[in-house]
Amino acid sequence: MHIQPIDNLTDMEPFVNDMPQHIHIPDQGDEGAGEGDTFDDVWGSAPASPTTQTRGAPSSSAAAAHHPSDMPRLQAEHTTAGYREGVTAAKAHSIQAGFDEGYSLGAAIGSQAGQIIGLLEGVAHALAGHDDASLAEAAARSVEEARHELQVEKLFGPDYWNTDGTWNYEVAAKTKADGTQEKGRAGEDDILFADVADAHPLIVKWTEVVEAAVARWGIDRAVFADVGEEERLAAQDRAAANAGPQQTRKPLDW
Repeated sequence: MHIQPIDNLTDMEPFVNDMPQHIHIPDQGDEGAGEGDTFDDVWGSAPASPTTQTRGAPSSSAAAAHHPSDMPRLQAEHTTAGYREGVTAAKAHSIQAGFDEGYSLGAAIGSQAGQIIGLLEGVAHALAGHDDASLAEAAARSVEEARHELQVEKLFGPDYWNTDGTWNYEVAAKTKADGTQEKGRAGEDDILFADVADAHPLIVKWTEVVEAAVARWGIDRAVFADVGEEERLAAQDRAAANAGPQQTRKPLDW
């Protein structure tokens, strides 16, 4: 078989047209990088093969620096766990004790304020049909003023309470019938929550208004105590009736 030279290039046109138009000719700088890429177009290269790393790509150490870390997640978890543990410990030592004391004291003050407003509302309702319209208007005005001054924001505002929850007004211990003051276990004056509520400046102010209305209209305040006792006994009777008779359980037969 003899290879004959081709004198006419036109015979090569079909082959030339099928060749790729852009042929990359490696320069001298690419010779070192292409030594291991001789058969890459045939066999391919594994992902971990060094031949897959192109020129100018970041090194493995630089890529590891940008890899997502577990530190932010662990930091968030530890922060949340520490916050919950702190709240639990603080609740047992201080929050629960403060809630118990504040709830009882707030209930005593709120009870006094409710009784004052309730009695003034009763007087205003009774005077609504009075012949003298000025009396009804004055009673209604007293109710509105009492509601405004005896609201929670006023009763427990900074004018009467310190930042640590203690009162900043004078409170005297309860006086016995013989004129002496009750003493605590340590010999000091025993101040109760009822004493703190009675000494509240707003409670003192409106208690005087209520006492004046009671004296003016001859209101018997003992009636309210009797009604309250009757309601309490009636509630106990209803609860006992709803409970039904108690049934004794027979022992189990095994």
